[in-house]
Amino acid sequence: KRSNSHSDLVKQVHEEVSSAIAMLSLPTGTGITGCLEQRVSPFLVHLLILLSLVFLRTALGGIPMAVLRGLFLYNGWVNLAGNEFWERILLVVTDPAKYPNRSYTKVKPLWKVHAWTLTQAVLLVLINILMRSPAGFVFPVVI
Repeated sequence: KRSNSHSDLVKQVHEEVSSAIAMLSLPTGTGITGCLEQRVSPFLVHLLILLSLVFLRTALGGIPMAVLRGLFLYNGWVNLAGNEFWERILLVVTDPAKYPNRSYTKVKPLWKVHAWTLTQAVLLVLINILMRSPAGFVFPVVI
């Protein structure tokens, strides 16, 4: 009886989700006909960031560095999940039967994937060494 109630619940959820998707979809005969690029929103976002740095400098200076480092650490940790470079690094210690269903695990030979990942890791280390050296000011030129 428990399996029947579970399957009934799954069917009910499926029906509700299907009806919600049908309500949210575009009417029949309509569709996306094009895309207009606009650059106003990104410009305004960056302008507000600049203005906050200029006019709120004292308020921003009151934020402890530990808070900022924690925020950036959390942001980096959360975004590792979808990072292809991180996934390719983990391939070295992952069982081949459990590889993610990605184009780089299906199309390319694995040794090429590992060679490219190693190249990127070496370049990352070299960039960090460059940034910490006295010649670190040329870092933006390297990019």
